[in-house]
Amino acid sequence: MPYVPPRWQFFQWPRCSENIYVQYVVDSSDIEKRPEVIPARGAWLLSNMLSVIILFSTHGSAQDLNAKNEVGAWFSAQFASSQAIGSTINTRMYQFEGRYARLIYANRTLAVRYVAAVVPICAVGDPSNNGQPVYAYAAGASPIAIQLNWLHSGRLQPFLTTGGGFLYFNRQLFHATQFNFTAQAAVGLQVLISEHHSVDFGYRYHHISNANLGTVNPGMDSHVLFVGFSFLR
Repeated sequence: MPYVPPRWQFFQWPRCSENIYVQYVVDSSDIEKRPEVIPARGAWLLSNMLSVIILFSTHGSAQDLNAKNEVGAWFSAQFASSQAIGSTINTRMYQFEGRYARLIYANRTLAVRYVAAVVPICAVGDPSNNGQPVYAYAAGASPIAIQLNWLHSGRLQPFLTTGGGFLYFNRQLFHATQFNFTAQAAVGLQVLISEHHSVDFGYRYHHISNANLGTVNPGMDSHVLFVGFSFLR
């Protein structure tokens, strides 16, 4: 029997708004059909994330306005590097941190918090001669930071945070020093999923340098995305 090429057919999945295309691979007997499901658009992941956020905000509770303390954990991953301040490019950075925030001032519109963070692990990919990152590992802290939350009484709270700290690496970073300072600024969204729990995510600009403590100070500028979870009490 002659070869029959695969056929593409539009298919609307039940109770789903996504358009799905199904490829039927037809064998020589033209009896067995095996579907291979392919999303119509790559943006489906973003739409699903937004749907989850809307679901959280719809079924969640407004924040307990008497909550003074916030404890959480964030994970950050670099998606790009630049030379805004530092000169090192083609880097990588991944960081896990524990955060504590204390409410300083709040009304129904704005909340101001002091934030301190402990960094038990930070991995920085230092570009080597062949262009592949060689990782250095560090621990440190960011004891001085401030965070501003808008729409403090709502379930969706945009926020701005900035601060500084230090990292100590297991070897010299960028052929300079093991001890380095950090500076950072971030914008994000805090989603209250219950009265005392939130999911946090956003964008952060992160800078590492030795502040001229070494003979050279190349520095590193990272653009990172972060996600985390917080408890409010």
